[in-house]
Amino acid sequence: MRRIPRCLHDVDPCLAEDLGNDIPSVPAPSRIRRVLLTLKDTLQTTFDSFGLCRLYPCRPSFEPNKFVASSLLARSCPTIIPGPEPTAKLPLPPYPYSNTTVYRLMTWMNSGSHRKSETEVQRLVKEVLQADDFDVKHLEGFSVRKSLRELDRDESGEKIAFPDDWMETSITVDIPTKSSEEGPTKYDIPGLHYRPLVEVIRAAFSDVQASAFHILPFKRLWKDPLDNHQERIYDKLYSSDVWLDAQDDLQKLPKEPGCSLERIIAGLMFFSDATHLANFGTAKAWPLYMYFGNLSKYTRCLPQSGACHLVAFLPSLPDRIKDILSGLPGISKMGISSLHTHCRRELFQGCWEILLDKEFLRAYRHGVVLRCADGVLRRVFPRIFTYSADYPEKVLIATIKDMGSCACPRCFTPKSLFDNLSLLKDMKNRITNLRAYTMTNVIKAREFIYKSGNTVDGLKVERTLGDGSWVPTVNQFVRKLGPLGLDAFQMLVVDFMHECELGTWKALLTHLIRLVYALPNGNQVVATLDKRFRQVPTFGNGVIRKFANNTSEMKRLAARDFEDILQARFA
Repeated sequence: MRRIPRCLHDVDPCLAEDLGNDIPSVPAPSRIRRVLLTLKDTLQTTFDSFGLCRLYPCRPSFEPNKFVASSLLARSCPTIIPGPEPTAKLPLPPYPYSNTTVYRLMTWMNSGSHRKSETEVQRLVKEVLQADDFDVKHLEGFSVRKSLRELDRDESGEKIAFPDDWMETSITVDIPTKSSEEGPTKYDIPGLHYRPLVEVIRAAFSDVQASAFHILPFKRLWKDPLDNHQERIYDKLYSSDVWLDAQDDLQKLPKEPGCSLERIIAGLMFFSDATHLANFGTAKAWPLYMYFGNLSKYTRCLPQSGACHLVAFLPSLPDRIKDILSGLPGISKMGISSLHTHCRRELFQGCWEILLDKEFLRAYRHGVVLRCADGVLRRVFPRIFTYSADYPEKVLIATIKDMGSCACPRCFTPKSLFDNLSLLKDMKNRITNLRAYTMTNVIKAREFIYKSGNTVDGLKVERTLGDGSWVPTVNQFVRKLGPLGLDAFQMLVVDFMHECELGTWKALLTHLIRLVYALPNGNQVVATLDKRFRQVPTFGNGVIRKFANNTSEMKRLAARDFEDILQARFA
């Protein structure tokens, strides 16, 4: 008699506790795997008349474009219609004004210095002339020079309280002395004026401009009206993959205890550039600016938008530091230059060590609760996306040598392969050979300098840091924000003004003008070129200005002038 297979046995359903004695005991797993299933409430808008739509990763709680008036979405450029020249003589003053007071004020505005703008004159009338406590009799015997001397004279001895939470501090730089017993010489450099970054974020989100902030990233798609083919559009920072990935990583973080607020990102974009303040003399400044990527780039580029936040004024090395360097025992001329460069790197990174304070790191990790433009409380997490600077400042940020063997601040591409620029193998090498910071090597090199008495550019330091053109300075972006996910080298984006307008395009324009001069009638061709540039009319409200001087001479041209020349060449 054949036995029925076990798989065909009919087992009556029963309760779990009834089967407890029949089921063999299985040891409980030491750790239960937890699986979270996240369902994204994606939202895609309808295609507009331009064939554009938005694809949100989740349903947005705030849409800034609904607060923008339709009159601001498109601006027309007014055209000037020339009229007949006046033949009659103008009447006597106060023509064309209603009274003599307005006539004298407008005459004062339109004469003398050209720096009296309409806004400043209007402010003069409202805040000075129409003030309740303004009295003309108080101006009897008034002298501008005397009043300025009284302003410069500080007899109170009280410390000045800066508005907008401005603070002042000094940076301590350790100068190596080649002595392992005495240790480094500490030198204080005053003059770091700054605003705490968290306070700037609070001020920006409480400003009226916060109503234009995009708090949720999205993908922008374009549909071809002919074949309905959809293509991804990259135009804003908040529509890039970097922001989308950062938003996705933010939502994966565990929530703060007892907090159910929506978590959003404040995209920070830094820009710094040391500049001279006068044509003659040594007056200079090193400002640090911060933009918010939540704002449209078309709004950020407007001069009167108020989108640029002044964060700090970075100090420079004083001239008297060379007295200390030259007084070190057994130091050479090259040693003084190397130590001066090292102190400059230490000063820059010391400034960022203060700017990246504990409050900012706490906000970077746990967020800060702010009331947004719609009146809703949200937890805002600052994220640094870009840092724009010229090449001399990029090497300070990346803590690498200026034009070293690996001169790129983003990758390890050697200078010997720079001739492969714009080739496919060059792009592949840049992607696969990205920079990675080695903190252990930097600390080891600093021990050689500060404890063993080796020089900054000594053989031991070069062997430790020479492969990647590193310098013996601790990168504060890597030390403080590296564990939180910031790539201090990928944030260094292309500076279009310095690298394109004042860099590649200026060099190309100079080369083209030299080629024109090399023609048989080169001087006449260049004269014709300058004549045609002078015939180009202005465009827009200061978009392209008049080419009054000879373009080929390139006398005292700014970056915007080279941009105008480039646009006029293809007009």
